[in-house]
Amino acid sequence: MSLEDETGISNVVVMPDLFERYRLLINRERFLLINGKMQNMDGVLTVRAERVQPLNVTAVKTASHDYH
Repeated sequence: MSLEDETGISNVVVMPDLFERYRLLINRERFLLINGKMQNMDGVLTVRAERVQPLNVTAVKTASHDYH
């Protein structure tokens, strides 16, 4: 997954077992709060997800989840 905030985009690694545990949240929530460890390898920032939570900040609808 990609994590975006006001500073840019970072990669989020979600291991298969964690994805299965949070599958419904990942696929249905508009915004997610990802907790995990930040890794910096060769200047590339990656978050290794440890927990996923819904983030309810707005009632604005999003157009889609784009899976590439």
